[in-house]
Amino acid sequence: MVVATKGSVTDLSNGRILDDSIAKRAIESAMSYGAEYAELRLVSETTNSVTLKDGKLERAIPGQQVGVTMRILADGAWGVHSTSDYKSIDSQVESTVKLARAVASRRTSKQPRVGLAEVPIIEDEIHWKSKKDVRDTDLQTRIDLMLAIDREARDHDDIVSTSTGWSDEHIHTELLTSEGMNRVWSFQRSLIHGMVTARNETGVVSYRMRHGGEGGLELIEECDLGAMGETARISALRLLGAERAPSGRMPLVADRDLTGVYIHEALGHPCEADLVAAGDSCLEGRLGQKIGSDICTVVDDPTMRGGYGCYPIDDEGVDTRPKNLIVNGVLTEYLNHRETAYRYDLEPNGGARAQDGLHHPLVRMSNTVIQGGTHKDLDELIEDIDFGIYACGSRGGQVDTGRGSFQFAAQEAWIIENGSLSRPVKDVSVSGMTLEILKNVDGLSKDARLASPGFCGKGQTVPVGDGGPLMRISEALVG
Repeated sequence: MVVATKGSVTDLSNGRILDDSIAKRAIESAMSYGAEYAELRLVSETTNSVTLKDGKLERAIPGQQVGVTMRILADGAWGVHSTSDYKSIDSQVESTVKLARAVASRRTSKQPRVGLAEVPIIEDEIHWKSKKDVRDTDLQTRIDLMLAIDREARDHDDIVSTSTGWSDEHIHTELLTSEGMNRVWSFQRSLIHGMVTARNETGVVSYRMRHGGEGGLELIEECDLGAMGETARISALRLLGAERAPSGRMPLVADRDLTGVYIHEALGHPCEADLVAAGDSCLEGRLGQKIGSDICTVVDDPTMRGGYGCYPIDDEGVDTRPKNLIVNGVLTEYLNHRETAYRYDLEPNGGARAQDGLHHPLVRMSNTVIQGGTHKDLDELIEDIDFGIYACGSRGGQVDTGRGSFQFAAQEAWIIENGSLSRPVKDVSVSGMTLEILKNVDGLSKDARLASPGFCGKGQTVPVGDGGPLMRISEALVG
């Protein structure tokens, strides 16, 4: 549901929402029908989204969504029921148990029974409070901050269009299970973003920008928004005059944005244990094996405060922790949830995430970063490259997690000639095999940090962070 009254939105996100008697009655009923496990997870999201087009307000939408998902495990299979009418959830128990048993009856001999790895049973509340609660921000403040980007972004005759967006959310979650788990947690995310379109007689180009993460208004105010808009304008105008990129195999240096996208898409997804279980990962059966160069260490860390993909507790009630996916080139850990941890006899590591209260948890990434290396800066990374590409940012791409292949497009790039950057190029794409590229990583800058925030789609969409250092690949296919 969407409501436009600020008072009702704010009030609904304070205190407990799910009635304790209803929740306990639903869980007890499920167990009386012979369920092996039952849980209720309620998520209340207080949101605001604002859009400016060419500096003028296009839309402003405050919203409130409350959803609850009941999962019941019976006969080794899941029955799931989701609804926004959370007060009626106890009336759906019997039908959800029957659904689980119907799913179980269709299980083939090759399909394993669902089991859940044991986890600590915790009763607590954790609230990550922002310095400036984003729910207290009025519309005019949001617009003024967006205009700071817009004014600089369109300050040129060849800039023909700008769009600026704002989104923030306060997420409040309650989880109760038949095992006795009873947890409540909340936190906030804030995001500001934009797109600049430039045109002249040579063509039309666009350049996008994003800033945000876990936190409230302070996160946006700490950013130099004018400089962000200016950078986007300069980049878009530079792309107008850039030549087409060369093609072929050559050394490539990626900025932290493109490095992060590669690590997330090409490596992070194959590390998700539900894809491994589905036979759709090139990393199946490779735990403990060397899959990359010695300098590659990759961590997925939902505890990285400020990152767009962080969260204090996963959607199965498991405490979050950093996950060392690769250490010095060796695959050491899969991302998992309780079901895949049970299947592979692993420790649950807090990787269960759901889009909202109306979706069930899947194995997902959070903030995925390759650690820094020994090179001082870009100059040191490119000083011995005779001819190659320095690629920055991402315009999307495609990944085949099963085959381990990928193709990404960069926002902008430069030719590297005789150890220095020479001229800008556009329409740069990078493709290859994940494991081949990991072995070809031969240089990383010291400074590793999160890049621009993003979103990850996997049937459900969740906010994520990714990044790292500048990364040099000795040979990549550019075209």
